[in-house]
Amino acid sequence: MKMINKLTMMDYIEETPCVLQYNIQNREELLKPLFDYIQGKTITQLVLIASGSSYNACHIARAFLLKCLEIPVRILTPYTFTYYENDFGENDLIAVISQSGLSTNAIEALKKAKNLNYQTICLTGNKNSDVKDYADFTLEYGVGEELVGYVTKGVSTLAIYLCLFAIKFAGKEKYIPELEKTVQLNQEMIEKSKKFIQRHFKSFSSMHQCYVCGAGANYGTALEGALKIGETIHIPSNCYEIEEYIHGPNLQLTPSYTVIFFDGNDKASQRVQQVYLATRQVTEHCFMISNNYQDDHVLSLSDQVMEELSALVYLPFVQILAYEISSSLKSVYQHPLLKEFKKIASAKTENFINYDEDD
Repeated sequence: MKMINKLTMMDYIEETPCVLQYNIQNREELLKPLFDYIQGKTITQLVLIASGSSYNACHIARAFLLKCLEIPVRILTPYTFTYYENDFGENDLIAVISQSGLSTNAIEALKKAKNLNYQTICLTGNKNSDVKDYADFTLEYGVGEELVGYVTKGVSTLAIYLCLFAIKFAGKEKYIPELEKTVQLNQEMIEKSKKFIQRHFKSFSSMHQCYVCGAGANYGTALEGALKIGETIHIPSNCYEIEEYIHGPNLQLTPSYTVIFFDGNDKASQRVQQVYLATRQVTEHCFMISNNYQDDHVLSLSDQVMEELSALVYLPFVQILAYEISSSLKSVYQHPLLKEFKKIASAKTENFINYDEDD
């Protein structure tokens, strides 16, 4: 039997900085289909409809979108849009997002939009996928191929695409150098994360309950961290906004809990550090990504970017953590009964191929 070398999460994580830099350099070509579509349109609100890692990518980009566009930016799941919140105006730009283009909830959202006579675009990693039959306009956001269901490259490329859209739409090219700096630090984060995780391998490999905490742009990082840890390491993993974490969730803490904090290096840094140090009084399995405080449990970089882009710098840490620990523990394989679950309630169309399942 011929053996096939599969690409892993790590392969795509390491590929990401080059892809991001390429997309920034070729932004005019990348954005042209979208700007051809919206030419002459007045946009008073951006509505992003996505789930899973794509939803988290939207939150990672949202702080920058708000700063750059200076219009409301709303993020909804397809389920919420389809069933509960779908009253929008003619000047709202509605984008349904699905990296695979095979998500059943994205297709249902597109059907609902059509029933409501909304003009809707679909951002996807493959414009020839199933969503093309339901969207008014389908376009790719520059992710290329990613044949691992636990997506990494797709999160970063979607967030960068949204940031590039905002820069061009608002005419704020001054932010491009900061975006390029973000990519450089993303590469540094990859290298330092590997060493940091190995240094604390005993702690990370013994996680049984994890809280991931962030705020501002890094609420998106925390969302993606909790998702990735939960779906690969297969432990309960919860996301909390920094202050909300100490209004109830912290009461569960014991010395065996793991807590990860993201410091945006902004005006809220002092409070993040205070909550981090308070948590260290209960558990030694407590870590922080920050350039404003240092100890053995803090990962710092050589430089920092504006808070609104810091999530794109921090993102590789949670991706690498999820990959390294799930690979070491071989925890990524799903319980066999989940095959029965998916027969009843599948999240993907019949054309989806799960490259993560055992052959």
